[in-house]
Amino acid sequence: MLLLWTTLPLLWALSASLKDTLEVYLSPSALVPAKPTLNNYLRVFQWPGFPRFLFNSAFLALSSTALAVFVSVFSAYAFARYAFRWRHVLLLAMLAPRIIPRASLIVPLYLLLARVGLLDTYFALIITYAATAVPFATWILVGFFASVPRELEEAAAIDGATLWQRVWKVVVPVAFPGLVTAGVFSVREAWNEFPFVLAFTTSSEMRTLPYQLFLLRDTLGMQDWPLMNAFTISTILPILALYLVFQRNVISGLISGAVK
Repeated sequence: MLLLWTTLPLLWALSASLKDTLEVYLSPSALVPAKPTLNNYLRVFQWPGFPRFLFNSAFLALSSTALAVFVSVFSAYAFARYAFRWRHVLLLAMLAPRIIPRASLIVPLYLLLARVGLLDTYFALIITYAATAVPFATWILVGFFASVPRELEEAAAIDGATLWQRVWKVVVPVAFPGLVTAGVFSVREAWNEFPFVLAFTTSSEMRTLPYQLFLLRDTLGMQDWPLMNAFTISTILPILALYLVFQRNVISGLISGAVK
C-alpha cells in the first residue's frame, strides 16, 4: 500500500507527460496514453534557457557537494579520532540547524549576503547549500572513520606520513563507501533545493530546474499539464539515475554506518 501511495503520483506524471493536452483533460485518470508521444519532452528541451537551467542545477549540486564532503571529512575525523570534552553533545548539536525550517533562515541569510554583495551569485548558493549538507554528511562519515583501525594510521605515521596524508591516503580510501553515501545525499539535497535559489537570485540566468518548474505555472496561462509533467520527469530523472547507479553503495553505506 505504501509503495502504491508513493509511486502512483510518479506514474501519473509519466503518463501525463506522454499525452497531449486534450487527452489529459478528457481522461485524466487513465494511466495508459491512447496515443503516446514524446513531443512534450522535445518542447521541454527546446524551452528557452533549459540548457542553462540544467547546467545551473548540475554545477550547484556538484560544487556544493564537493565542498560539503571536503569539510565533512575533517569534522568527522575530529569527532572520530579525538576524545575531547562534550564531543557527543557537539555532534548532536550539529544536527540542530536541520531542524530549523529553511524559510526562517532566508531573511538573516539574505541580509548577510546583501551586505557582502553576494546576492544573485553562484558563490552564495554554493556556500548555503554546502552549509546545510555538512551536518548530515559529518554524521554519516563519523561512523566510518571510527571503524578504520588506528593501527593503519600509526603505521603510516611511522613511515613519515603527515596528518593530511594519513587522512586522505589511509582513512578516506578505507571509508570510501561512506563518502559515496554522503555525496549522493548532498547532491540530492542541492538538486532539489528551492527556497534559497528563490530568495537569493533575481536574474533568469541563475534559475535552476526546480525554480523554472515552479515558474511554469505562472507563464503558461492555462495549465499545460503534459508539458509541466514532462518538465517534472526531466528534472527528477538525473537524480533518479544517480540513485540507480550508486544504489548498492548507498544502501551498504547506510547499513555499515548504522552498525559501526
